[in-house]
Amino acid sequence: MEWLYPIALRVIAAVVLIYFGLGLFNVDWLLRVRILATMSVGALIIAAIGYPLVRPDDPLGAISLFTGEISIAGAAILLGLGFAAGVVGTLVCHPLGRALGPFAAPAGVATLAITSGGLRQLLLTNPTFDQRNALYGLLRWELLFWLGICAAGYLGSYLTAKLIGKKPTDSKQPPKIEKNPNYWTNCGIAAVAAAAIVYFTIGIFAQDIRQLDENLGFVVGHPGNRQIAFGVFVAVGIAGFAAKHLLDTHFIPVVIGAAAIYIGLFSRFVGSDTLAHMVNIWPIDFFPNSIYAILPVQFAPFAILGAMTGYWISIYLKQHAEHPE
Repeated sequence: MEWLYPIALRVIAAVVLIYFGLGLFNVDWLLRVRILATMSVGALIIAAIGYPLVRPDDPLGAISLFTGEISIAGAAILLGLGFAAGVVGTLVCHPLGRALGPFAAPAGVATLAITSGGLRQLLLTNPTFDQRNALYGLLRWELLFWLGICAAGYLGSYLTAKLIGKKPTDSKQPPKIEKNPNYWTNCGIAAVAAAAIVYFTIGIFAQDIRQLDENLGFVVGHPGNRQIAFGVFVAVGIAGFAAKHLLDTHFIPVVIGAAAIYIGLFSRFVGSDTLAHMVNIWPIDFFPNSIYAILPVQFAPFAILGAMTGYWISIYLKQHAEHPE
């Protein structure tokens, strides 16, 4: 059980950071406790219970389907743990479960991500052009697996909130709120805008040292895990805030846009002259864009947490502007 110690330390550090970070937005202490309780439940259910299912043989190894160390049964259990995290997280923060419950599963996957080694560990054993092609070819679709765990948590939260939600005692049905006729168009715009924002900002927020390159202009070193977490969270968080504030859309289109640009860039990288150039000229620690150094287990949870956080910050600011204290 010694593997629980580093996970516990990371969870405690994250709890302290998030608690005081929320205080910057004047979030009252009870809401902060509810948010932290929800995220801690996710970390306990997915990371503490699920870590033995994904733990690499190499203590510094990366958590990835590519290594073959995650079995089909283990993957199915992780999806179940994601659903359970959403259910329990929603119950823990009731009556705000519908709003806060979806944070549980991404928080759990994020905890796994910060215990994982970086993509560098996979490149060390897959240095050739063909091996890297195979690696990036799988990683682009592996993202859907980790997003699926978070989606299972969202489903668990949604169903639980529906079951325990208070039904109106009045015999009359509440008036239906008419949806903006341009809502679905705005969702499409939000997804495209999110992809563009992530594309142009991920290299700013998640980067290491830069070196000049005659063909590419520059290459970037492998960012650390915390830098990657910060970069993905902030880049997608900006997109989530903009989508809600300017287009009044949900955070789901933002997540879809962010995932699409990740998969699209990896697909373009596979078999490309750029990849061949990196193999022939540069050490494995350098990439043409820092997004190519981000594992799916790192991108998925922090993208979702960022999108949801930006979404709720927009709502908070709008409510504060309408009802200033």
